[in-house]
Amino acid sequence: MRSVRRAIFLLVLLGCSLGTALAHMGVELSEFQGRRQAVMSAASDGITLLHSFSSPKSWRDSGFQQDSNFYYLTGLENLHDAILAVDGTRKESWLFVMAPTERQQRRFDALSGWDSVYLTPNHATEQALGIEHIVSWDGFANFIETRRKANPKLPLYLDQSREGKMVAEVSNPPGLADIENPYLLWSEAIKARWPDANIVDASPALQNIRAVKSPAEIALMKRAAAYTDAGFRAAMAAIAPGHTNREIEGAAIEAALRAGADGVSMWPELKTGPVSGRTVFQKFYDYHLLNRTVQSGETVLMDLGFNHEFYKGDVGRTLPVSGHFTREQREVIDLMSGAYRSGLQALHDGVSAVEIVAACSRYVEDHRQGLLSELARRAALELLKPGTWIMYTHGLDMVEMFPLKELHTGNTVAFGPDFDVDGQGFYEEDVVLIASDGYQLINPPLPYSAADIEKMMARLKRAQRE
Repeated sequence: MRSVRRAIFLLVLLGCSLGTALAHMGVELSEFQGRRQAVMSAASDGITLLHSFSSPKSWRDSGFQQDSNFYYLTGLENLHDAILAVDGTRKESWLFVMAPTERQQRRFDALSGWDSVYLTPNHATEQALGIEHIVSWDGFANFIETRRKANPKLPLYLDQSREGKMVAEVSNPPGLADIENPYLLWSEAIKARWPDANIVDASPALQNIRAVKSPAEIALMKRAAAYTDAGFRAAMAAIAPGHTNREIEGAAIEAALRAGADGVSMWPELKTGPVSGRTVFQKFYDYHLLNRTVQSGETVLMDLGFNHEFYKGDVGRTLPVSGHFTREQREVIDLMSGAYRSGLQALHDGVSAVEIVAACSRYVEDHRQGLLSELARRAALELLKPGTWIMYTHGLDMVEMFPLKELHTGNTVAFGPDFDVDGQGFYEEDVVLIASDGYQLINPPLPYSAADIEKMMARLKRAQRE
């Protein structure tokens, strides 16, 4: 009886902890179960194997970052040394965990329930997490052996990160295995143990399931967007001649964290000055992150995002360093924004990416004859290039599915133009929710026209001074 009472006590204790975390996250236990059932249906002939991240955060990160697919299916953002097996053939899930040592239990005692770094494999934990089997990961190899003995051709679905995530797929000369891709390492570890295993890429199925956001996820994304908006407005107020990119970035980070953000989902990207040929990816390869002192007359291409419960914010605009666009810049901004908003109006369930870009291009074609400045005329040529328009699904990862072919209800999409004319960068981006008959903004509305951007900057600077 004592052991029974102790098990009941542990279940209640863990359940209370989980209940508190769930209320905080806004995601019900049944939703995580439904996500795993969706994976079972998508890979009904095999077993999907997902590995948690097991190293601690780096010194430079604001917090530990769990593997997003593992987190999506379990809700466990801190769990280390664990493997989730979603068995489509038997319609059940197994979570293989490394039981904590006494030292680990003491070290991570304050992190319990959904915040656990390590879980004790027992029935109480299974009940609290809604996972059918939580066992020691010492039995993982035997589990696979038993399944493969019953079906030697059993597919093992592994996340190989073929789309969306930015991983080092080429990090060694030909003939040598890549060394900086954790998804490849997991796949190679399985192949090394079972060389004849039938390995299938789980990425497409996982991406399709995650692409449709639940009401709980949308609420979390809107919180992340609110924190992102706070950071963006603070950065707008901080833009002024003589300030550095880093000063402006710091203002955004301070304001977002003060508002309640968990951390940075995307370090603020500022592209300023005569750096022709730059791309959205250049910041990932530049130690100084394009840092420079901004000058009057320049534009600031600004893109940033902040976290809430692992979900990401993202928004971007082009802003004038001096607080006022030049006449030529104003014409480009208004042309870009008109084309962009035409693309937004084309969003609905079932629309293709080609159709959205075509709507943007029609606007440019309809207005290019009336353009007055050479800068705007060259901008029109850039806006007519399909590659100018960026579109991808967004949520737990900054980029989830890219490129996109077709959009559907429940998708959350980051969309906008990114181009360069005469060394001046121009950019605009929102995150939107696709509805059956249109779209909804996820982020709080920011101005589009040059005049409205100038008015907001003036108002924010005035409020900062006061």
